Amino acid sequence: MGLISELSGASGASAGLPAAWERACTGEGVPLPPPLTNYFDAVRDSTSRFIGGDGQALVKVNSSKVQQYVDGLDVAKFDKYVKHVNSWSRSLPLVFDSQAQNLNLIAILDLLQIGSGFRRELHEAVNRGASDTINFGCMSMHISQTPLDARGLQALTLGDISRHFGIPLLGKERPMSEGNTAVMISEASELRPLAEIILGILQDTGRRLEQSGFASFADFITKTCAEKPTAANLVQKLVTAFPSLRDAASIGGHPVYLFKKAQLIAYDICQKFGREDSMFDFSDIGDMTLFADNVVPAVVQHHGLIDPCSSIRAKIDSGKELTLQETTAMRAASIVAAQLVVDCANSPSSEFKAGAISVNQATLDNFWWQEGKDPELRPIPRLVCKNTVYF
Repeated sequence: MGLISELSGASGASAGLPAAWERACTGEGVPLPPPLTNYFDAVRDSTSRFIGGDGQALVKVNSSKVQQYVDGLDVAKFDKYVKHVNSWSRSLPLVFDSQAQNLNLIAILDLLQIGSGFRRELHEAVNRGASDTINFGCMSMHISQTPLDARGLQALTLGDISRHFGIPLLGKERPMSEGNTAVMISEASELRPLAEIILGILQDTGRRLEQSGFASFADFITKTCAEKPTAANLVQKLVTAFPSLRDAASIGGHPVYLFKKAQLIAYDICQKFGREDSMFDFSDIGDMTLFADNVVPAVVQHHGLIDPCSSIRAKIDSGKELTLQETTAMRAASIVAAQLVVDCANSPSSEFKAGAISVNQATLDNFWWQEGKDPELRPIPRLVCKNTVYF
């Protein structure tokens, strides 16, 4: 217990790390929820308070459309999509020496679920989106037997990230002086900040793990779950320990908690290992909130459940980058809307009949995320935010 509780106090963890990563850790200065707070409740309460207050000017939740949405929900499609995501979730075509090695890579893969703001640049440069780029890089590190324990993460270089993830560090060449092409210099690639953010996430995580006596990310997760095998406990420990998982914002002096990647880690571990190991069979998995990223809020908006103000809508439609406040509002509103859908679908007075899979925020996230891959929904514009380590 002592080691895990002390991890958040590791000193000097940011020294020498990429500046792009430090700038993108926008939630590090936001106060964490009070002790003994359930972090899932903290997400629900803070997002509801924000969207019900100052956030209304940015994004409105259309509560009047919730019943209509639930009544029209295709239960067979819902079950099919959620089952697909759960069966696919982190099932990598790789060979592992142990469950711990598999767990470690899955946790790192979820830790690195970022880069959505660079989606256009990635497709132009490497013909892959953000998620595929992260998958490609993690599999490359595993196949090449790159050490991914605490010390191995710290030893990674920017060149390693470029090589494994296929992210170019250099962009177009230009003359060193105007009119003289004898000497050419290369400009930094538009994707270099993404490579730096990835490196910062991995190096900082490795430092914090080693400083507190953990051999790897899997070691931290296993010992945390051995103490108390609940998703809420794991999410709280992850958020407290690692700045790259402290997904929160201070808006108008009030904290708004989102905790997307920490929840995703717990969810994927439960789906992947819960049947094999009771330590990861979290009974509170249904208490999680939406894993709000760049895709799900766009799908929620498409269904008319949230309505951004004209300036945010214009930015989204034109592919322009959103501010931290605007991004937080869209993500928070999607969580609030999801809870309204869950409450309506599960109300004793509701005529909605769930299928094989219950409707909660986690399963709704799976459904909406997969629905965003449908051919008719794939073209809808998504949220763009580059300066973040959270999605």
